[in-house]
Amino acid sequence: MHVWKKRLALGVALGMSLSLLPPVSAASYADLDYSHWAYSSMDRARQLGILQGVGGNKMDPSGTLNWGQFLTLLSRTAAHTQYEANARQYAWDVAGYMTALETGLLRPEDGLPADPNRLSDAISRQDAAILLANALPDEEEEEAEDSFDWWLGFDQPQTAKEPEEAFSDWEEMDQLHQEAVAKLYRMGIVSGKSDGSFGCADTIQRADGTVLLMRVLEELDGAQYGDEVSLTVHLVDQSGNRLAPDLTVTGSIGSYFTSYHVEDDLPDDYTTADYVSLPFSIASTDTTVVCRPKTEFERQESAFWDLVEQGLASEEDYWKQDFWLIAQGGNSRKHELLFDDASKSRFANRQEAEANMVTITVPVWRLSNGKKVSGNASFSIHADIAEDVKEIFTEIYNDPEQFPICDVGGYSWRGDTATGEHNCGTAIDLNSNQNYQVRDGVAMVGSHWTPGSDPYSISPSGSVVRIFAEHGWSWGGDAWADSSDASTGYHDYMHFSYMGG
Repeated sequence: MHVWKKRLALGVALGMSLSLLPPVSAASYADLDYSHWAYSSMDRARQLGILQGVGGNKMDPSGTLNWGQFLTLLSRTAAHTQYEANARQYAWDVAGYMTALETGLLRPEDGLPADPNRLSDAISRQDAAILLANALPDEEEEEAEDSFDWWLGFDQPQTAKEPEEAFSDWEEMDQLHQEAVAKLYRMGIVSGKSDGSFGCADTIQRADGTVLLMRVLEELDGAQYGDEVSLTVHLVDQSGNRLAPDLTVTGSIGSYFTSYHVEDDLPDDYTTADYVSLPFSIASTDTTVVCRPKTEFERQESAFWDLVEQGLASEEDYWKQDFWLIAQGGNSRKHELLFDDASKSRFANRQEAEANMVTITVPVWRLSNGKKVSGNASFSIHADIAEDVKEIFTEIYNDPEQFPICDVGGYSWRGDTATGEHNCGTAIDLNSNQNYQVRDGVAMVGSHWTPGSDPYSISPSGSVVRIFAEHGWSWGGDAWADSSDASTGYHDYMHFSYMGG
């Protein structure tokens, strides 16, 4: 690994250990967005292989858990190795039951209604509390302040009341259930429901159960903080095909496994599809890292660092390299190309801007009576990127998708105080009505964005976004938001910009 990347890896690892934000590798789900109160716990459980989705990119946070599901989740959390061994012999839910029985998570003396023939029965919150309490060592019971909340991003409040005062349904529980709930309450693992009850007889939901399991895991990891654990890493491409032999990575509980651990083990033309950040834990025995082919920018960047290692180039020249011209976003190399000044990112006035513009004509596909026909489009653009823009449109035209274009907007002076890139001739709008500008679901310009049904709407996974990105352009559909979802955040689906603005 290059020295600068080693330093970056250390910095990122430290930052991730202290940050309260979701990890960069956090996933997007159709029914669970980043603002959901259980998002971080459910996504972490997914990363650890404890929790799986229900299909259709959904996590079903409000769905209820049955005995088989909860015992499996608990076993994967507190006894992962034993569960995996049992899963090779039994059905997944029976494996959870057997593991819980063998490891003392499920104790006959507790008299819980757990039956291997009735694992599909719903589990109550109070019965789940007994199982969770069994997973915790007794000496931790009064040590809520000693948990390692700071490195996992959890911050449990101190309990102000005794458990019998905290829950309105306390007297509805027998002594065994009261003891379990009290233990969890004093450790800050449970706090009850919004109505003031524990909800002892209620069934436990997937979101609630997962959050409690992650808090229990926090305590278990905290008790073994600093211990060495091993993680088996599977490297696959975006189709799930294996790219390299499995790796074994060792780390201490409390530190993070990141993309940089596997960088030197990837094929030369591959990198990780997303930044990976996974805490080493008693529950983390294996993980799959999805990889993708490097972009042209990344290939050229890697080649530069190879030259540095060979003594044929200097680190000091890193920011001067031409590969920055095809990197997304603004940078000093792009500014130097466009404005002859690395510190300048805008034209001072209309006269200066228009002196740097040219009109170009590019090939496009148009729709005529439902059929695609060849045509041309003309618009103004910054002269220094004119040839690159011609190449972009030629690639879009030659792509098998044959994306149709009905209107193109390029340079447009929008006032001396405007901050957008149309003033610079470095922004392009395509099919403006069918790719609207929208904020939190409310249209600002244009009427809709319906990829898949309107042929003029730009698909996030289509050729247009891909080809512009390969040339260092950003798409307004997802450049300023967590995803391309029109219902939240600001999106400009028609808009492509060379400097990311």
